[in-house]
Amino acid sequence: MIFKTLTCYNHFMPFKKLIQNPILAIGILMMFIFIVTTGPKLGWWESRSDKLRPTSCKAVLVKLTKRIPQHWKAKCEGKTKENLAIFIKSTFGEQDKNLREILYRNLANDLMIAAKLSPSDNLERTPYVRVRVDHPRLSLNALTQGKFLVKLQTLTVPKLIAEHLKVTVQIQEVSK
Repeated sequence: MIFKTLTCYNHFMPFKKLIQNPILAIGILMMFIFIVTTGPKLGWWESRSDKLRPTSCKAVLVKLTKRIPQHWKAKCEGKTKENLAIFIKSTFGEQDKNLREILYRNLANDLMIAAKLSPSDNLERTPYVRVRVDHPRLSLNALTQGKFLVKLQTLTVPKLIAEHLKVTVQIQEVSK
């Protein structure tokens, strides 16, 4: 019986200290109110809430980041972090005369690789997929939807792949 009262008393010790020092209790309460009210205004909780919000892009990114080559970088972007962005550093030399043709061919191959490395059910629900291929002389920006990129997983005939890419992928060239 004495043991129970002693352990019970030890649990209320911090509360007893706060009652003995009301200024400390008011200070702790004011600090708590300050943090709770200014946190959302300054964006302190956004990174935490973004981590807890599930999106199809994050599901694609988990599997994709494990398998992509070293010169690729992938991330989720947009206000709601639902769009997939892939950045590729081109590894070709400066002397190539048909650089434009090589970059377009590699962009098509990179789109095929991204489609095959991604889980199809999650990629299909990803609204937009943006791929940027950077070269010192020319950059290509490609934009497509995830539901169109999933179709590349099943296509094997080069003519059908080329036709599908012409219809579904928008490409912008940026000369440097």
